[in-house]
Amino acid sequence: MTFHLTTLGSCALYDEKGDRVNVPRQALLMLAYLHDCRQSMPRKDLAAFLWPGNLQAAGANLRSTLLRLATATSESPKPLIGGVATNLTLNFDALRCDLDTIESTSGVAKLSALANAVAKNFLPAYGNGSGAAAVWVRDVRARLAGELRAEFFKTMNQPSSPQYRGELKRAAMLLLDWDQTDDEVRVALGEKITSYIQLIGETKDPNSSHPVQDTIPIAADNQMPRIALLPPETLEDSERAGSVANAVIEDLTISLCVDRSVSVVAPYTAEQIRSSNDKAGLLRQHNVVYALDTKRTGDSLFAQLIFMPRDEIVWATRVQLDNAAITEHRNAIATAIQNSIIERVGAFHHIVSDFSCKPQAYFAYLEGVKCLSRLNLQNVRRARRHFKEALEHERGFAAALAGIARTLTMEWVLTARGDGDLLHQAEKMAADAIRGDSQFAGGFKEIGVARLYRGNIDGSLEALSNAEDLSPHYADVICSHADCLTHGANPKAALAKVSTALDLNPLAPDYYYWTAAGASYFLGEYAEALSYLDRMRDAGPASRLAAASWAMLGNLSKAKAYRLRALRDNPNFDLEAWLSMIPNKEKWQTEHYREGLLKAGF
Repeated sequence: MTFHLTTLGSCALYDEKGDRVNVPRQALLMLAYLHDCRQSMPRKDLAAFLWPGNLQAAGANLRSTLLRLATATSESPKPLIGGVATNLTLNFDALRCDLDTIESTSGVAKLSALANAVAKNFLPAYGNGSGAAAVWVRDVRARLAGELRAEFFKTMNQPSSPQYRGELKRAAMLLLDWDQTDDEVRVALGEKITSYIQLIGETKDPNSSHPVQDTIPIAADNQMPRIALLPPETLEDSERAGSVANAVIEDLTISLCVDRSVSVVAPYTAEQIRSSNDKAGLLRQHNVVYALDTKRTGDSLFAQLIFMPRDEIVWATRVQLDNAAITEHRNAIATAIQNSIIERVGAFHHIVSDFSCKPQAYFAYLEGVKCLSRLNLQNVRRARRHFKEALEHERGFAAALAGIARTLTMEWVLTARGDGDLLHQAEKMAADAIRGDSQFAGGFKEIGVARLYRGNIDGSLEALSNAEDLSPHYADVICSHADCLTHGANPKAALAKVSTALDLNPLAPDYYYWTAAGASYFLGEYAEALSYLDRMRDAGPASRLAAASWAMLGNLSKAKAYRLRALRDNPNFDLEAWLSMIPNKEKWQTEHYREGLLKAGF
């Protein structure tokens, strides 16, 4: 019986059948450590390594762990760990480790094995902290990266072949993800590997060994902002569909690796982030400042650059993927996208520097943004607490001030009580945000929304136009502009604008669909309004609009159901008081809405 220990990407023990063996977490760490040391280890040293701090308790813990390991692997004719009373030794005949593959290979196979080891990460759950075990884990990771680097330059001198080129490209991107300051690898990627496979890179003097100069200033801590390029599909889906969308993103990844303006997350990590249910959490874990989110729809590739510290879409594009001609155009497409990204990175340089100094403020802000994905009063107030926490870390943080303003206007809508103080505070907070950062579109957006609900529609349109001028791809701004156009008696233009916002942000929060539904209602397209409301994760806050839409379609039983839902959430709702507060430019809008609500039984 031979057991198999995995240490790359996860840590687990398997039997010969491939079934996972249930052993303590510290037993896995002990097996990995003894396998790496390849020598007997004094019991007291091993116990102190695994359970630092209390040597007496460590000894008892070690005995218990050894017993549980022996019981779980009792099918083996020899125990996995043996030795005399004072020393412990790993039985290498009974255990194989995934790291053994590296030692048993050579040439491009060894380069590939080392790249896998660096990409998957050695013992990913164990490397944090200052204890001896955490230090050892980080040392092994650094050693594997060093071995990959040595093998990379060794393989660079081998005769080129398609297999070599692909592995060299992958290794180079992993090494730059490990150490963004490694200019030797960057030069090799730009001058040699990309020329092998006709991929894009910066134009350099072939006689010069100096790295390319920065195209923008590097952040104050001399760290380049990190960007993660999330592929539109899994590799399997891409191959099954015969799509070149992933290939375009791969070309772009290489071009940005060569550019010293940004630090690029390795493709393996980007693929993990893409498939995760917690993208935001992984992006934070990997200190990502920019995320290029991509999506393939038919024969087109949609890409949007998200500035994570403010959860702001700062740039977006859609590219046609004509498979017949795309091969010759891939370089041009990737170069155009690269240039646009670098331009945006340059524009946000001062904020990136600030972000690197006070990340707690930005992380608190992002927690607030996450709360606003669902439009209920509890989440709105929770978001406000996070925004206030961000201000405790950084006084005058414009995005947090604007976030508080957003929660105040949302509370005004959700409570439907006409609390003018909420709107007064919202406008003040938004004005403070603009004073703090006059180039921040979010501040103009929130002052525009506050002005709208206070009845100043022209002032609102002016502020939202300013916001859209500052950030023409900021979907939240475009959606708020659309809402203002609806209240300004131009629902047709509003619907066109909210459709643009949904194109820019396909995974939109609920208020995008609520805004689209409102515009559709005033165009008399009640079924279309209901279809937008159906796309909301939580349509409860829009129950009044749903009731009015069903009533206008003549379905009074459905209208009654939504009326009762709205009254359950707000039992003191007063129809005439609410209609008097809604800021509509034309009287026909108020009468149109009153008609639907009266038919619904309000």
